[in-house]
Amino acid sequence: MGCVSQLTRQAFTFFLLTLSKIALTRGEFGDILQYTGNHYCILVLYDDMTPQTFENTTETVANVIACSSRLFRHYGYKKTSVADIVADVHISKKTLYLIFPSKREILSECAWRDTVDSIKAFGSTVKPGSRPDVVMLALCRYIFTDRIRKGTDGAFWGLYSRDKEIREAYRASLKRVLGDIYSEGKTQGLFKPVDSPHAADTILAMLIAAHERFHMVKQPMTLFNDTLGMIADAVAFKQRPRFDSMH
Repeated sequence: MGCVSQLTRQAFTFFLLTLSKIALTRGEFGDILQYTGNHYCILVLYDDMTPQTFENTTETVANVIACSSRLFRHYGYKKTSVADIVADVHISKKTLYLIFPSKREILSECAWRDTVDSIKAFGSTVKPGSRPDVVMLALCRYIFTDRIRKGTDGAFWGLYSRDKEIREAYRASLKRVLGDIYSEGKTQGLFKPVDSPHAADTILAMLIAAHERFHMVKQPMTLFNDTLGMIADAVAFKQRPRFDSMH
């Protein structure tokens, strides 16, 4: 008798939803960037699902994400079909749709996991316990530095993709991160008491505007430093946060 049959189907569904919910580890602010869990839940509910079956399912999800990410980046969103994905992963369309409702949601998951990996790399550069305003400006600086050093093929490549769908998915993922940082800063009285998603939209727009002008200016470093200053002014509540200028 499988593990699902020992619970109600509804209870197991709730368990999976809870297990896969995006969570933030609260505590020292340096740890808030340690995202855990999946973007989407695994809804493959078989009455005879065993721990091994569950493990195989999570492995399938990982393979779908890895293969889809590679295909999307190489061929683009529209030129990558569901048939291409299932052929690459060696699963059926039925199995794929039990996990992800649509190709667009596969892209959303790819963008989210890619963004989480980038944020984890950034997190290793931030001093544990840093204030949200310090983290916010440091992240923006990190994104600009990656752009200068690696161009449009760096850790945040999706933000600059010529593929509209990919670009939108990656920007939406970064917006979620910026919104989380802003919410924490607002709670601590460091950021203006405004709607966090709206604030994240504003910060993201400034980052993208700086990127789009990158090749139009003679001194891009000045452009990025000016943008960091504008972001600091935009989010500051009582005191303008300090940040390290780019050199």
